[in-house]
Amino acid sequence: MARPLIPVDEILARALVLLDSEGPDGLSARRLSADLKISTRTLYQQVGNREALIRALVARHFADLRLEFRDTGDWVGTALAWCLALRETLRAHPHLTELMSFDDRRSITAYVGDLVKVARHEGIPADMATECCRALVNVTVNHTMVEVRAIHETDPSPETTAEAESMARNLPLTIRWILAGVDNDLQPVEKSASRPS
Repeated sequence: MARPLIPVDEILARALVLLDSEGPDGLSARRLSADLKISTRTLYQQVGNREALIRALVARHFADLRLEFRDTGDWVGTALAWCLALRETLRAHPHLTELMSFDDRRSITAYVGDLVKVARHEGIPADMATECCRALVNVTVNHTMVEVRAIHETDPSPETTAEAESMARNLPLTIRWILAGVDNDLQPVEKSASRPS
């Protein structure tokens, strides 16, 4: 009698454990199937090739993710807290973050809704609020990817280490600059809206 298939969620959970403990090299079909005590054929039937496994793993991680959203009462503080929470979430599984593709960023955008609402409440027009929040996500993800890649680089140069540390320190400043730019762009809109016709 054939052995029942392992649930895909169980495969993905084990894959994340292997990735966290052994890095991307630990995520081979042979290693994962041996760990699950199934054949590589069964693994391929259930999750596809390594690339499909990685995409499913990233999608599952972000589907299960609950980014802590904290409205600090002011737009800048809330946006900064949100970006830093995203950064810490990405750093929690640094090897997974390293394997993210540009398309994987879409799974993060599901968590932008609350932040957009705060921006809209602040009086930022819908299109500008959406674009601002996308920029915040992109900057946060890019900064974090550089950080985690530098952490796992074999024998990183002093320059690489210094650059990663600099990016980590500068992320809050970069976020504030983006928000200041949005505020600056709003000023002419507000002034023209307050002028009598």
